[in-house]
Amino acid sequence: MSVVIAVLASAAGVVGAWLFYLASPKQQWRRAGPWPVRGKWIPGSTLSLVSLAMFLSLMGSGAAFFTWLTILMLVWSAAPFLGVWRARQRGGAHGRP
Repeated sequence: MSVVIAVLASAAGVVGAWLFYLASPKQQWRRAGPWPVRGKWIPGSTLSLVSLAMFLSLMGSGAAFFTWLTILMLVWSAAPFLGVWRARQRGGAHGRP
């Protein structure tokens, strides 16, 4: 059961961090730019906090917090590079070299 919760917590953290990135103004994943809605940070923060709550139910507070932060930082580090790669593949803002 704890493995399922750990996988769900990790998935919620990845999706939450990805939604935060999609809400940023300079992201290159959405061709139309960032979400035009006013509360675009709400889905990302909700899923991220759900992920943290799940990790807190599995392990101590220090381990849960740093596991959660590691997942968020991993996504936030990879998403810009993957976005540029995707924009180059479709001939977007940066074009082909």
